Amino acid sequence: MLTRTLCCFKGISAEAESSLWRKGCLSWRHLALSACRHFSKAKALAVTGQLPFCETALEARAADFFIGRLPCGHKLRILPEFQDDMVYLDIETTGLESRADITVIGLLRRGLIETFVRGVNLHDFVRVWKDISVLATFNGTRFDLPFIMREFGLSVHPPHIDLLHEARAHGLTGGLKEIERLLGVERTTDEVGNGVEAVRLWQQYAAGDDEALVRLIAYNTCDVRSLVLLTRHIWRLSCQNYRAAQPSL
Repeated sequence: MLTRTLCCFKGISAEAESSLWRKGCLSWRHLALSACRHFSKAKALAVTGQLPFCETALEARAADFFIGRLPCGHKLRILPEFQDDMVYLDIETTGLESRADITVIGLLRRGLIETFVRGVNLHDFVRVWKDISVLATFNGTRFDLPFIMREFGLSVHPPHIDLLHEARAHGLTGGLKEIERLLGVERTTDEVGNGVEAVRLWQQYAAGDDEALVRLIAYNTCDVRSLVLLTRHIWRLSCQNYRAAQPSL
C-alpha cells in the first residue's frame, strides 16, 4: 500500500490524497507521470523531487521514514510491507506512578507470544528490544515506552506507532477495552481486567499465589492480541477511500 500512498509526500495531505485518488492518480508511478496536471509547476517539482527518497526508503526498509511522514491515522499504511517486522507490546506495572516497576512485558512477533516476568526472565527482554524493527503499542508514548526506557536504562527506542492516536484519528475513542467492545471482541473470565486488577494480581503473586501470575499473563496476552486486531481495523479505515484493489494482509 505504500507505493499507492500519496500523503507520505510533503505537501500532500490525506484530504488531497483522496482527491488525487478520485482523479485516478493511484500510485507513486501515476504521481510521477501526472503531477503537472494536478499541481502548479513549482509544487509538481517539489512533490516529484521526493520520489527518489521515498523509493530508497522503501528499498532500505526504513519504516521510521514513513512513520515520520505519514499523518496521524494513516501511519499503518506501512503494514503490508512491514507486517512481518511489526512487534506488538504491552506492559504491566506495580502501579501507575512514574517510579513503579514493570512486572510483565508481553509481546507478539511473527505470530508468537513472548512473556517476560519480573524476577524470572525480565532481563532477557533487552535481547528482543534491540531486534525490534517496528513497535506498536496502545498509549505507549505516555506509558509503556517511558517505563521500559527507565527500567532498562535505554536511550533510544525502535520506530513506534501508538495505536491510541491512530484510533482517535478515526473516531475510536476510549481505552483499549472500550474499543475492543466496538470491534466485537469478547474476553474470557481469566482475560478480563484493567490496570488496577493487574496490580492486584501481581501483589497476590508476590505473596505466593502462583495462579495470580497465570491470570495476569492471560490478561496481558489478551491485550497484546487485541493490538493486532485493532491495527488491522485501523489499516482498513485508513485505506477505505482508495479506489482500486487493496493489498491483502
